[in-house]
Amino acid sequence: MNGPLPSTRAFLSDLPALPVNSKVRFLGCVRTYNIQKGHLILEHNYPRQKPPQEPPSVAVDINAVLETITSEELSVGAWVNVLGYVRRIARSDDDSAVSPSHTNPVYVEAVMVFPAGAVALGEYERILQEALGVERRVRRTG
Repeated sequence: MNGPLPSTRAFLSDLPALPVNSKVRFLGCVRTYNIQKGHLILEHNYPRQKPPQEPPSVAVDINAVLETITSEELSVGAWVNVLGYVRRIARSDDDSAVSPSHTNPVYVEAVMVFPAGAVALGEYERILQEALGVERRVRRTG
């Protein structure tokens, strides 16, 4: 049976460690939307960072899904789920328009963005951390 590869669930902070072109699903909070580039900047303060350090963030290219994006999903402070592919930012790219402090070497090319709804963030983090731990143990023994 042929079909698309499954996505890897990940924390936003883990995206830079994933192989380029990995298909991922993650949760993030909208920090900004760059209309000219069609990029959402999402953040998720996990693992917890103490102020004044900025929480981990990533640019999400939503150009391919603009027709299905709602204003709710573009609103600052909205939590969204993203399904997409990890891409490496080319050195020649000027991503200063994305975020002045943007130092993440990757971005995500979205194929789907949908609202997270009333997410219980602490519960989500605990469950995903446990699931990722189980996946790591299974890979080691397999």
